[in-house]
Amino acid sequence: MAAAAAKTGGGRLAGTIALVTGGGNGIGRAVCQTFAREGAAVAVVDVNQPAAQETLESLPAVPHGPHQLYTTDVSSSVAVNKLVTDVCSDYATPPNVVVTSAGILRYAPFLEVDEQHFDDVIGVNLKGTFLVAQAFARLMVQRKLQNCSICTLSSVSLRTGTADRSPYNTTKGAIVSLTKSMAVELAQYNIRCNTVIPGSIRTEMVMKNRTPEELQQRVQASVPLRRVGEPEEVANLVLFLASSESSYMTGQAVEITGGM
Repeated sequence: MAAAAAKTGGGRLAGTIALVTGGGNGIGRAVCQTFAREGAAVAVVDVNQPAAQETLESLPAVPHGPHQLYTTDVSSSVAVNKLVTDVCSDYATPPNVVVTSAGILRYAPFLEVDEQHFDDVIGVNLKGTFLVAQAFARLMVQRKLQNCSICTLSSVSLRTGTADRSPYNTTKGAIVSLTKSMAVELAQYNIRCNTVIPGSIRTEMVMKNRTPEELQQRVQASVPLRRVGEPEEVANLVLFLASSESSYMTGQAVEITGGM
């Protein structure tokens, strides 16, 4: 783990400790940066240490505790348990905001998806969301934390059924169901749980197998706003769900898709 210095205050998340998985790039990185600008001390979690370090170094300082970096495979319960131990060692109070943004996308026709492909995607996207959310929800309950919010990341592909990524689409539908179940059970502890459903967002994952021109053609044909979304736009929605501004929202699946 590594720490970044801390020293500016104020903002909608002032005094908050926030943990973000998948913080090394894309939406996760944008969430980390947005949270820090709004006053949160951020625990940046990613399996890719150099990418997470880049995120860490980009974060503005806050007064109530340094930002930290944790290299973690969220698909492993052993690794997630170690993450809990390390975070509790580094911060006097556990995170009261958790964002599960870690995810992988692999392409293959349904008839060619093998068991390892399926297990890998399920392991990171769905199991990883479950393990992290459960582990830190337990801490929230045990420590009687206040103003708690867990935000998961789904995808519009849960209902569009995009070709050649059936395991990924499956995980994104399951995450919505998981989050709604969490919301019902954790409401008694005043822990709010919501999921964000992004559409076509300009991330490394989305751009990996497409040229900018190909992505723009797809967007022109399917997105009423006729443009690609930016990670920062998704991060602003996550910020709202993490903050007290959404204090009466739980169990919701909120789309940010440009009208898809």
